[in-house]
Amino acid sequence: MYNFKMKILFCFLCSLNLFLAPAAAGDLEKAADAAARQVAEEPRGLEELFDKSFFRHISLENLSSLFSGLYKEHGAVEAAVLVSSKASSGHFYFDTAKGLRIPVALSVEPANGKINGLFFRPAYKKDVTLRGVREGLAALPGRAGLLARRLGEKPENLEALGSDESFAIGSAFKLYVLGTLVRSKTPWDKVFNLREGDRSLPSGRLQDWPDDSPLTAHTLATLMISESDNTASDLLIDRLGRRKIEDSLASLGHSDPARLKPFLKTSEMFKLKSGTAAALKYLNLPAAEKYGFLDSLAKEPLEIEKFTRSPFGVDKVEWFASPADLCRAMEYLEREGGVKALEVMALNPGLSIPENAFLYAGYKGGSEPGVLSTTWLLKNKKSEWYCLSASWNDEADNLDQKKFLALMQSALNALAAAE
Repeated sequence: MYNFKMKILFCFLCSLNLFLAPAAAGDLEKAADAAARQVAEEPRGLEELFDKSFFRHISLENLSSLFSGLYKEHGAVEAAVLVSSKASSGHFYFDTAKGLRIPVALSVEPANGKINGLFFRPAYKKDVTLRGVREGLAALPGRAGLLARRLGEKPENLEALGSDESFAIGSAFKLYVLGTLVRSKTPWDKVFNLREGDRSLPSGRLQDWPDDSPLTAHTLATLMISESDNTASDLLIDRLGRRKIEDSLASLGHSDPARLKPFLKTSEMFKLKSGTAAALKYLNLPAAEKYGFLDSLAKEPLEIEKFTRSPFGVDKVEWFASPADLCRAMEYLEREGGVKALEVMALNPGLSIPENAFLYAGYKGGSEPGVLSTTWLLKNKKSEWYCLSASWNDEADNLDQKKFLALMQSALNALAAAE
């Protein structure tokens, strides 16, 4: 929902020229090996390794600090393992002396073989089992839940922790908006015009677009899922209808639809979490009167400065679902969503997907103070479908996002290894 969401990377810097010829064979591997050697206490020779265009995005000093920080936290890189490559870019694993693996995306300038793009995802422990992930989640402060499940005619839970318990899920609620879009058979090319009342706060970009901008249902769904655009989701909630989404929840597999009523827009959530008085009034109203209160709340201005940066109302003012609920929503979208919905969910896979194991990965996550949630729909090379979902809540403190995402990366890898 918010710009705290899913900060899954240490660094993302890219200035690709897509119209140049592919890099010479071996340039990627040489560049990756050289970059791996820079993970050191005192990196040296960075200005020779990186293309000049790269330094438009980061200073030499900050780049050096990035590499030395990786060294202090994860140890020296012992091997740079090529996972996949095409043209002038590739994906690698940097395996470190501390038994950690860092997924890395790297690109080089075709003309000179120097690095012009670099992307580090969170490090994770190698060879962790699903049971190890469950134990890691169980040890976290607050509450955490997990479900790794084989879908299809013979469903099976491969690992579970509080999988039927309800958690705050942040922007993962947008799966229910997408599901209602599919269930209502709204044409993907149907056009909606952006109104002033649709605007929310970031994440996303549509809040800055002009009034009456025409947007197809497909564009809105794409932005809502891949970029977690809050304005896109609020527009769809308004045009589909709040009540229609609520009426769809059971069909989308939610076990307790009442927990999502009223089905809040992100702008409403921001306002409720910006003032204790408004939240208390809302919570103390009978269920039927909350809808009218939300209508009156629409007149209040959106002010990012008032939004709390610490957990607030995690167990009361939120969108709620269990890991099993989210897996059932994913299963519905796999079964009924068709090519368009699956393509939308695959645009942003969230973390590094083991390409040797999975042919498809659809994803939606959520993040707010005190809330983290991740859910994947996965298809392996045998055309078998799986779901992996986890949530972590803590009403008392902000969460260690890096630790949670490292566990989920391990879960993805363990699920891949099990196949």
